[in-house]
Amino acid sequence: MAALPKEVQYNKPMASLPAETSSMNVNVRPSNGQVFQRDGGDIIQFDLPAHSFLVPSSLVIRGLITIDPSTATPTSCELFTKAGVPGAQWIQRVETIVGGSLVESVNDYGRLYSMLSQTNIDYATKAGLQTEFAFGGNNDKGGDGASAVPTFNNLNGRILQKGAAGAEAAVSASFPFAIPLGCLLSSCSELIPLGHMGGVRIQLTTDQVANYIRNKTGATALPIVKLTELELNFDLVDFGGAMDAVVRSMANADGDLVLKSQGWNVSNVNLPIQVAGSQSEFVYNVRLSSIKSLVLQGTGQAKSEMVNDLYDAVAVAGDTGSTQFFIANKAYPQTPLRESNNAAVMSSLRQAFGEAHDIYHSNIAISNKSYAEIPSMGNATVSTHDEPAAHFVGMNTEKLSTNSVMMSGESSQLTPINVRLNPSQPTDAAATLTLYCCYDALIGINVNSRQIQVRV
Repeated sequence: MAALPKEVQYNKPMASLPAETSSMNVNVRPSNGQVFQRDGGDIIQFDLPAHSFLVPSSLVIRGLITIDPSTATPTSCELFTKAGVPGAQWIQRVETIVGGSLVESVNDYGRLYSMLSQTNIDYATKAGLQTEFAFGGNNDKGGDGASAVPTFNNLNGRILQKGAAGAEAAVSASFPFAIPLGCLLSSCSELIPLGHMGGVRIQLTTDQVANYIRNKTGATALPIVKLTELELNFDLVDFGGAMDAVVRSMANADGDLVLKSQGWNVSNVNLPIQVAGSQSEFVYNVRLSSIKSLVLQGTGQAKSEMVNDLYDAVAVAGDTGSTQFFIANKAYPQTPLRESNNAAVMSSLRQAFGEAHDIYHSNIAISNKSYAEIPSMGNATVSTHDEPAAHFVGMNTEKLSTNSVMMSGESSQLTPINVRLNPSQPTDAAATLTLYCCYDALIGINVNSRQIQVRV
């Protein structure tokens, strides 16, 4: 049967919005303070309005970070953020609370953001995000990075205080940031009906300063970090009062509106000193119904030349060792990922976030030096704040990789996730082995009780 292509179907029906539809851009300030200045552990709460529909992709956290180096010694100290996204490194945990119930908690948020910024954003995009993500810095005393020009080697971390000549005093500096805030709500495929939910709160917990700022001089004293002008920015859409009944009619037999989303689980286990040729297996007690992909990171403590600690990703399997994942006793991949072909390991990481054939839209911003040379246990190459070790090992675990299918990943509900390492070289010290799990989630909002249930 002959049919016209869609490009010449001029009579396609076109949907229109109700006449009462309106939208607004909203800024919400913290409900429990305006200035946050502690060595980690501060809780910052944002309460969302209980009306209209939230546009998930518009959720942005922004503010101003002030670095006061007066407590860092000596006066000619050199201060850097450890490799990562400076606009996100101060966040240790992001929690989503609805109706007083915790529905999501993402730990090690700054490290998760760092991993995603290297594996899911290309060089050009990172350069364009320099101001918002707060990358850069310069070599001037007290430089705030305003004059830094993006290059391949300065799209991680930030110079905070280059140091002074002689005994000149250190200089305080401030820099702004505005980053997309990833969580279950902001990853939803549909608009979020705030008016049909209990009170929604986004809660952030600040990280310890020592986890994300380094004093290069070796001094233990660190600067004072102050967070001000914090605000959660997002778009709301209101379709008018008549739409409430229409939305309620979309509920299933249980009275639930079902929204599709995805989230990240971050789990850590201790990584003891590895011995060449000795197989190790690590267990992660993570219970999820649909795991889309896995990413593994051996932290920088495993190699003595690493300076970014938790923000370096070292090749803990060695130069010719291997890594293999197990979910529900099924091996991913069927044969271990062998480090002797690190191009294959990089390709597997790429496929954890997209299709192998989509080479024209590669979203990995990791140089060969950062992936193969710096993380290698076989040399003494040193990492820096802007050229970190970035040897992440990833694996796609979906049964069918397509956005049109939900809950298509592998389930770990009955058995934990196992990671098997066959190291070819010893590591220098004990470290942390971090597993990032991307999973599908279904959010059920009951229109009668206004309670929320999350299936993960």
